[in-house]
Amino acid sequence: MPSVPLPFITLFILLLLLFTVYHQHRWEYRRALCFIAACALLLFVNALRWGGGIDSLHGFQSALATLLPPLAWRCFATLSVQTKMPRLLASAIPACSAIVVQLCWPPATDAVLFILYAGYGVSLMLAARQGADAQIFTRISEAPTALRMRIAAGIFLCFSGLSDLILSLDFSFYHGQQAPQLVAMLQLVLLPFLCLAIISAGKTRPPLVQPGAPQAERALAAGDSDDASEEALGALCVHIEALIRERQLFLNGDLTLDLLARKAGVPARNISRAVNSTRGCNVSQWINGFRVEKAQQLLRTTGLPVSEVMLAAGFSTKSNFNREFLRISGMAPGEYRRTASDSSAPC
Repeated sequence: MPSVPLPFITLFILLLLLFTVYHQHRWEYRRALCFIAACALLLFVNALRWGGGIDSLHGFQSALATLLPPLAWRCFATLSVQTKMPRLLASAIPACSAIVVQLCWPPATDAVLFILYAGYGVSLMLAARQGADAQIFTRISEAPTALRMRIAAGIFLCFSGLSDLILSLDFSFYHGQQAPQLVAMLQLVLLPFLCLAIISAGKTRPPLVQPGAPQAERALAAGDSDDASEEALGALCVHIEALIRERQLFLNGDLTLDLLARKAGVPARNISRAVNSTRGCNVSQWINGFRVEKAQQLLRTTGLPVSEVMLAAGFSTKSNFNREFLRISGMAPGEYRRTASDSSAPC
């Protein structure tokens, strides 16, 4: 049957991606590696069951499938502001409850998996509505990408839950006659989403634990009240901008909103509110404004290659540097150097 080898081909691609991420990234990307490994193990069991006809793996396959949605939640959702639910409640309890239900009432396995995948998938997409500024544990330069990948992960989980439902209906009404073809087709559709989710996880990491930030300026954090005036938010934004320029925090390519908040002694959500309200952009664009301003200065006053200017200004990827430079300056870095423009870099 032509569709039988496809699960093994998908598994090979995922293992190749696992090998690539392991050798191109470092220890701080262990969440991504853990997620990839879990997906690879689940695909291996699926391949043995559907490609090798080993139906006895059904129980083990269900247990692994039950653990994947909580793992995706840990990988993507915990990089933003922690939700009101404790981490244990958000990840471990639903999975354990689902396993107990499957053991006590096996016929409910397919329904439980659908609810689990759809629940976590919808939760990830709802969490994404908080915006890029909610990614306080993500590098500021990568926050928009992390947000898009969180949405992709939510879609992946929802679609995976839907695929389980389709297979369950096939077994209920057609005794699983179309199951191998359905598995092959669904894997072809899901693989791009899986790759996007893995890449997103590999680009984000939690910040290093640092001592508590000074609290001298907490009075400026009027954002603790939801009715903070424009004047108070403006004063807060000016204060943070002065701190950023004085310490040149924007030059840190690993700068996160959480780290900036601790440096300033101001809650992250207050910084986000102040920037959104007074500067009309998100925190990522705001920080990139300082970086582009630095890059403009280096392009005007030095002969450094554009690639070195990019790194010296705090950017970590060429695509992000070129995109933000074009957005702010209206021209490419090379063209800017030739014209020696004195344009500023507002966000």
